[in-house]
Amino acid sequence: MESVRPTPVNELRGYTKENKIRIRICRIWKSAIPGTVQKYTNLHCILVDEMQHAVEASTFDVDYDVMASKIEAGACYEITEFRTIKIRGHYRVVPHETQVLFTSKTAFRKLTSVFPPIPRHRFFLQDYNKLYPRLNKVDILTDVIGRISSLQQLEPKQINQRVVYKCDVVIQNIRKEELTVTLWADVAEAFSSLSAEKFSLPIVVVFTSLKVKIYIEKIYLSSTASSLFFIDPDIPELNTYKSVFSDCKEALEILPPSAIQGNEAQILQNAKKVTIDELAFLDPDLHKDDTFVCRASIKRFDTRFNWWYSACPNCVKQMQKDPTTGQFICQKHPNQIPMPWYKVNLILEDETNELNALIIGKFGEKFFGMPCKDLVLNQRLVEQQQLPDEFLRLIGQKKKFHLRFSNRRNAFNSNDVLIHNVTEDTAMQPATPQPLSRENTMSSTTVSSSTSMVEPTEQSFKRKRESIRRALFTSGEQSGVDQISDTDPREFDEVPIKLLKKKASPTAGKADGTPPKNT
Repeated sequence: MESVRPTPVNELRGYTKENKIRIRICRIWKSAIPGTVQKYTNLHCILVDEMQHAVEASTFDVDYDVMASKIEAGACYEITEFRTIKIRGHYRVVPHETQVLFTSKTAFRKLTSVFPPIPRHRFFLQDYNKLYPRLNKVDILTDVIGRISSLQQLEPKQINQRVVYKCDVVIQNIRKEELTVTLWADVAEAFSSLSAEKFSLPIVVVFTSLKVKIYIEKIYLSSTASSLFFIDPDIPELNTYKSVFSDCKEALEILPPSAIQGNEAQILQNAKKVTIDELAFLDPDLHKDDTFVCRASIKRFDTRFNWWYSACPNCVKQMQKDPTTGQFICQKHPNQIPMPWYKVNLILEDETNELNALIIGKFGEKFFGMPCKDLVLNQRLVEQQQLPDEFLRLIGQKKKFHLRFSNRRNAFNSNDVLIHNVTEDTAMQPATPQPLSRENTMSSTTVSSSTSMVEPTEQSFKRKRESIRRALFTSGEQSGVDQISDTDPREFDEVPIKLLKKKASPTAGKADGTPPKNT
């Protein structure tokens, strides 16, 4: 048997006998009996060989506990006396059409070393922009990677007379695009039991075996019975994510409970659909509490106004220059360090007309995919009228804009139209955004630790950074910028994570015993 060549994973075929395979077990999970508590039947795992080909394996006539005592995730084995079948049905976790079956006669010989080496992990990571074609399809499940930006505390949900726990996690790719992942049951409890204080920021996570779904015209991912999570896994993409988000040291944002999010979503869903021409003739005083949805695109950005201003980090009002010291000060909060804050003037257009609109603060972060300070400080965009590429790529893209009238009058004695949310126009399949000219537009599925970014010399970087800080702290007032008071300062509190519920592995979650429902 020692002289017999192991069968490569990609050559495995259903109902064909093979002598042995030499693999690493990348991950293990359990399949549960619906309606029971902590009672499992089958064991499932992913096997990968030195060529990074992967196949799913599961137990056939052996209970989970018996098989789990023979193998462990991360170890390499030479396996004999196994069976192969053709995968039937849905919910495949890897692209292979064959499944390996472990029986009571299957033998596992643990290997202390393997050459060529076999990678510790094997994921099939999907770009966020390529999720739409997978919407509601369950022939194969989805793996994604991202930097954790915010999360929700564990909360109970009643489904079919049973209480199941869930939590939402918002992640970002290296283009700073956001995606929500909803975790259910065991994997949600395992994830929520972790404390972010145990990990160095930024925290990068891989979620596996997810379903692509849509809610209020927004794509999100939902866990399944096969889903697991891995914090800072040893894969090439990790180095790139750590580099791109190296300056993100703020505590993670805590999302509100689903009931509050649901109310906000319901408001947007019930918003009146209007054209730009109809909106232009509405009286703001009669519609100050209304939300409108308009299918439109950005025609251009109004460069007569600066796209950011120096805000007080407490109240986000514009800080004024002290005539004596030349430094920015806040009248209500002394000794504050100015913070770049979005105030972007743009022109929306549809087939009926065009309209000036304004996007401010946190709404700008969601729309443009990153905090304002990242654009100003990290990308060295000191000129407040110099538009970044992140803005220009949005011109002409058809989207649904959720609009409201400002409760304050501007310098022209009219009420600004404020953009409160932007969703994809599902009347058409979302197109992949135009590539940016900057280096950080690489696909999250193709980056590796060998990827290098073009950086300026150390001296030029220091000079430019110093000029930015001088502009931020000492530049004069912007023309046409009002003080902002529409936003609740509590939105900007940094709340550390304290979600210790029970002990769990820092690298992998448990299986979700509940089929995805109503998520």
